[in-house]
Amino acid sequence: MTPLASFALFLTSLFIGSEASRIEPRIYPPAILFTSLASLSLLGPTSIGFGLCMGSGWVLLNQVADRSFPLQ
Repeated sequence: MTPLASFALFLTSLFIGSEASRIEPRIYPPAILFTSLASLSLLGPTSIGFGLCMGSGWVLLNQVADRSFPLQ
C-alpha cells in the first residue's frame, strides 16, 4: 500500500471513528476504542486500527472532560 493510500485510509477511519461515536455517545466510543486496540494488538500497526483508535479516543476524551468540567 502506498503512503498516500495508507494516509487516506487513516483519515477515513478517523472520521468514521469520531462520527460513529457521536451516534450513541455512551456506548460506541469505548466499544470502538477497545475493538481497535485489540485489532492493533493482534494484527500490528494498521492505518484502520490506528484511525479508529484516534477518532473514538478523541471523542471519549472530550466526553470525559465535558463531564468533569461542565461549563454551566
